[in-house]
Amino acid sequence: MKRYRQNKILVAALLAAAAFTACRKVPGSVIQPEQMAQLMADVHTAEGVIDMNHRLYRTDSSRQALRQSVFMRHGVTPEQVDSSLAWYGRNITFYMDVYDRTIEILEHRLVESGNRVAAAALSIAGDSVDVWSGARLLRINDRIPSRNFAFSYEADQNWEPGDIYTWRAKFFNSGELNRWGIVAEYTNGTIEYQISNVNGDGWHELMFITDSTLTAKRIYGFLAASNRPGFESVLDSVEMVRKRVNPVDYPRHYTQKRILNYLEADSVKPAEE
Repeated sequence: MKRYRQNKILVAALLAAAAFTACRKVPGSVIQPEQMAQLMADVHTAEGVIDMNHRLYRTDSSRQALRQSVFMRHGVTPEQVDSSLAWYGRNITFYMDVYDRTIEILEHRLVESGNRVAAAALSIAGDSVDVWSGARLLRINDRIPSRNFAFSYEADQNWEPGDIYTWRAKFFNSGELNRWGIVAEYTNGTIEYQISNVNGDGWHELMFITDSTLTAKRIYGFLAASNRPGFESVLDSVEMVRKRVNPVDYPRHYTQKRILNYLEADSVKPAEE
């Protein structure tokens, strides 16, 4: 009974605190919630750009310049951002609203990016194109029917022998072992595959190089996630970048596994550890 009364007092205190916070307004000196959410979404995007372009942002000054450009775009100073974050930190209800709105903005951007036409024009910088047609954000938890994801691309007029495919994503809360692989099916009955383990958070990528002497008719692959029940793993900024044959990278092609006359084989054997 004593514990019951204590719980009632605690709930009443929390409700009173929430009601008090709800009555308060964000001061004019603080960056307002919607602008703050848009700002934080751009900050997270800038951090992603830095993570994916280490060569361009090798120094602290270059990284700071990118972050400063985000603040300038929103018409705020680093001091305003710091003081506003401090205020939101003291007013947790407002902070959670801003945080939820930031996630909503980022997910909306990812959905828009994922729905773009995969056959977009090749970029001038690297003669490459992102052909990933699925969601850019993948959540792996107990609520989905399967922890296995797969993709498949049929050959089109843009394919060339020796094309390089790089599957890349940023993993969060990925303490367990995951496996992913890419497979090429050629017109002469040969298949090649590359399977690798993914363990730990951060950026991971898997490169697959098609045979420059054969014609690929299909590229497909899988991700087999292995997170514990009750936990959620997240893959962010998923992409599949296709580049033309590169003499520097092509020797890595010989590390891939191959099966001849796969129609006569029972299955694809797993990659050697």
